[in-house]
Amino acid sequence: MRFEPTEIARLYGRSRVGVVVHRDLNAVYVNDAYAKMLGRKDVKDFMAEPDLRQYIPPSFHYEASKLVAKFQDSTGFHGWKKVYNIRTDGTPVWMEISDETVEWGDDNAVLTTAQLIDNGTTAMQVDHMLGRSFIGVMVHRDMTALYVNDAFARLMGADNASAFMEKPDILRFIPEADRDRAIKHVADILHGAREGERHRVRDILDDGSTVWRDLTDERILWHDGRPAILTTAHDVREEVEMNEALMRTKAGLEEAVTEVIRMVPSAVAMLDVHQNVTNFNREFARLFGEEQQNKDDDPVFDISILCNLYASMIKGGHGHANVDSVETPSGSHADIRMNLMEDGRVMVSALDISSHKRKEQHLDALASTDPLTGALNRRGFESAVSRLREIRLLKGKVWQFGLVVLDLDYFKYVNDTYGHSVGDRVLEKIAITLRQALRDDDLVVRLGGEEFAVLLPSATTAVTKRIAERLANMIRAIEIPVGASGSEMVTITASFGVTVGGELRGQFVELEQALLVADRAMYDAKEAGRDTIRFLTFDDDIDN
Repeated sequence: MRFEPTEIARLYGRSRVGVVVHRDLNAVYVNDAYAKMLGRKDVKDFMAEPDLRQYIPPSFHYEASKLVAKFQDSTGFHGWKKVYNIRTDGTPVWMEISDETVEWGDDNAVLTTAQLIDNGTTAMQVDHMLGRSFIGVMVHRDMTALYVNDAFARLMGADNASAFMEKPDILRFIPEADRDRAIKHVADILHGAREGERHRVRDILDDGSTVWRDLTDERILWHDGRPAILTTAHDVREEVEMNEALMRTKAGLEEAVTEVIRMVPSAVAMLDVHQNVTNFNREFARLFGEEQQNKDDDPVFDISILCNLYASMIKGGHGHANVDSVETPSGSHADIRMNLMEDGRVMVSALDISSHKRKEQHLDALASTDPLTGALNRRGFESAVSRLREIRLLKGKVWQFGLVVLDLDYFKYVNDTYGHSVGDRVLEKIAITLRQALRDDDLVVRLGGEEFAVLLPSATTAVTKRIAERLANMIRAIEIPVGASGSEMVTITASFGVTVGGELRGQFVELEQALLVADRAMYDAKEAGRDTIRFLTFDDDIDN
């Protein structure tokens, strides 16, 4: 059919039906009705930009170009269809159109007539857009389906959309416990009280099986002029089943970890990313738990030690940390090991070494003290003096000491006359007397047999002599009861050698040198008749 522009204008110029003649999607003629349908003021405004692609949604450009090319190469009427276009202000417009191939000038063109669809969304429109979609689509109102596509029907257990619509009630799929909430949710969207959002629901199908769906709801205007809800649905059963399987696996692993932690004899715990205790065994609760008034209450932990160790580990950029012999809140001592896991949690183990520490202390005491008197032995004395000297030097103070060596007079006579048990009691009493008479940092040592020594840190010559005199008087006052009645008393005296050591007048006298000098002075006291005190210095001893 051949048309001239004047003939088209005469037939359709004032028509309420929109008319556009186009070739390759470029308008060669348009009437006012069509121009205004697409948001233009008039024909002149429309023809200023005659490209029809601007009104076609981008996703349909290829299809529209292909269809127009097909029509231009054919003849006759090509039928009616419903489409939507985009006006110049961006709003959609639904139109019912027909296409016909006409002769225009020297070539073919397509004559399109269009009428607006003003009564809202129709099932045909929805089906045109989403009928073949793999995404389930349903339009519903008051829990009754108005439209479903095949994908939604199959998701809900029906063979197709027609079979589903034989029973359009959708409330039956919702578990009874969730129905009131679902009805309110749908009513709020329908009345514009809330926006639809993506959410996950569990439905029960007619055969009793369960289906999980991710839904989005949107309020639309249906073709009867009333609002309805357009719901899109994705089948997420596999995702939910996989997640449940993972959760079961995780729960099983956590139970296994908890059981392993419980059975481990050392203290073991798991800390989360915020350093909160999530798993622990009884030994960990004993070492780090605070005392509870009610034993049935959940334990409260003091893990400040662990938090400090964690901070140090992270600051150093390491994934593990160790610290030995730390005092825990329980008062016990423990070696602690910490390891950072890939998910940010922290595994902590702590071994209570209190008994080992007590054994070490006991062994150290046995190795450094005299078992009879409790005084230091020669080894313990030298070690203690070395520590005292280091402390003084660290404090920037001069290392100087007074030294008193004493040997009990006629001690062999006591043993021979009263027996060794009485002799032992005398030695014990001597050690007690010396310790009671001295300061805490003064040292008492049994050099061997009946010979003792006393070291006085920081003591001057005068102070050392004065203390030696006081010790001599205290020893003279000792009385040890003997015999069955205990009325007879054993007394004892001692000969004293006194000296000073350390840093003295530009020279340094070591402990071993001072012991030799004091021992020489003590023998001088013996030769002088016993029960007396003699003082020598290092220089005096060398001269002698």
